[in-house]
Formats: sequence, C-alpha cells, structure tokens
Amino acid sequence: MVARQTLYTFVKYINTFDRRYLISLALCLELLIAWGDYITGPLAPFAHFYLIPITCSAYFLGKRWTFIITLLAIIAGIPVFLQPLKSGQLMPLMLDLTSKTIIYLFFALLVSEMRKLMDTLKELASEDPLTRANSGRYFYEFGSTEIARAQRSKQPLTLAFIDLDNFKDVNDTLGHQQGDALLVEIATTIKANLREGDILGRLGGDEFAILLTQTDQQQAKVILSRMQANLLNAVHPYDTRVTFSIGVVTYLADKPTSMKELVALADKAMYVIKKSTKNAIQYSDT
Repeated sequence: MVARQTLYTFVKYINTFDRRYLISLALCLELLIAWGDYITGPLAPFAHFYLIPITCSAYFLGKRWTFIITLLAIIAGIPVFLQPLKSGQLMPLMLDLTSKTIIYLFFALLVSEMRKLMDTLKELASEDPLTRANSGRYFYEFGSTEIARAQRSKQPLTLAFIDLDNFKDVNDTLGHQQGDALLVEIATTIKANLREGDILGRLGGDEFAILLTQTDQQQAKVILSRMQANLLNAVHPYDTRVTFSIGVVTYLADKPTSMKELVALADKAMYVIKKSTKNAIQYSDT
C-alpha cells in the first residue's frame, strides 16, 4: 500500500514537469546508456537499460516520442552489434539485435496501452455518470491545485455552492426518471455558462459546486447572475417549482486556506438563502 502510494505520488509529480524537460531527460539518459553499452560491448546486458527511457517515454510523452526513443535505442545498438563481426558471430548477433528490437517495441506498446487504460479509468472515476459533471473527489483535487496556483500568483478565485430548491417534490410527484433528466439539464446548462479553466462538480444528489478561476467577486456576480437566469429558463419546461439557492465565497489569496474550508463557507452562505427567500445568491469573502 505504501509502495503504491509512493509510486502514485512520483508519477503525479513527474506529470507536472515541462514536456520539453522530459524529452531532454529521456534523450540524455538514452545517450548515457548508449555510451555504456558501447563501452561494455555485446556480451554485457547493458542494453536492457534502454527499457527505462522507452518505458518513461511511452507513459509520459505519447506515441511520437516513444517511437523516436525506441528507434534511437535500436540505432544505438548497431555499433555494438558491429564490434565482433570479424569473429564470424553474425547469426547470433543478428538474433540478439532482432530480439532486443522486439522487446523494445513490445514494452513501448504495452506501456502506451497501459497509460491509455489508466487515463480512461481516471476519467471514469473523475466523472459523475449521470450528469457528466466532475465527481466530488476530482473537484476537490482540482480545487486544491487551483488554490495553490492562486496563492503563487496572488489571483482571486471564487467558489459557488448550488442547491436545488424543492427538488424532492420532482422525485415524489414526477418520478426519479424525470428528476434525473432535470439534473442532466441543469448540469448541461451550468457547463454551457462556464469559461475555459472553470470547473463544475456534483457534490451530492441535488448539490453542485462551481470553481471560477482567476475571478473576483464583481466578475463572479456577472457570471452567476447570468447563469441563474439561464438555469431558471432551462427548468421552466419541466413545470416544477425548482429554483436555485447559491452561496458564493471569493478567495483573495491573502491567507492560507483549503478546498474543504472554501466549500464549507460557500455551503454556509447558501444556507442563509435556503432558510429565507430561496432562489437567490449570497456572496461572501474568506
């Protein structure tokens, strides 16, 4: 368990590196292995170390650079292959070079497919299956990253907690199928009103949260007022009493905080509306 968590943390850390840095690192590592391979000659198993840059490229750099790194590993083995030709060992050496090529290509393909599968599983885990909004877990992870970014850049961000008023009546009177259709419509409407870089999460049955990056309170008022009006228009054809109580908190990046704390503050602001007028927006700062 500890080893798996350590590996996950390491991979997550590597994913934060600039792509150009990873490419340079892979090429330098391959050059170092090629030098060691040439020095030790064909009788030493040094060539197996090529699997390190090939595996890393397949996982982090995609198919194009995986092909390049694999091809360079094959080419780098040719001078080593040519060293003992005068001794008449052509056939064994050709078989050795062919087997290494097959192994390199197999590992590159295997790791590429493994990365594709892991990305698919991660996408499924990060997405709410009904509304296609982000899952609560992914929303918190993304938010924590954005808080750290906001603290470094001293840029504000705003979190809105949206609770559906009278949604229970929809399930009780129209049925859960109609309730699910309404939730999908609401999530679709919210996503249509978000900007690039903003994110929607579903935190509960009829509870959604939005993170507006690099957004102060005045900007949030414009975005959320328009969004609330569009949401009311979207639910109107369903002939329900559903409205939206929205609590909003703006983080000014002026003190330490956490995603859990921001959600709690936005939730608290939402309940101020929920217990009074409903169908309104309550704004606050951290």
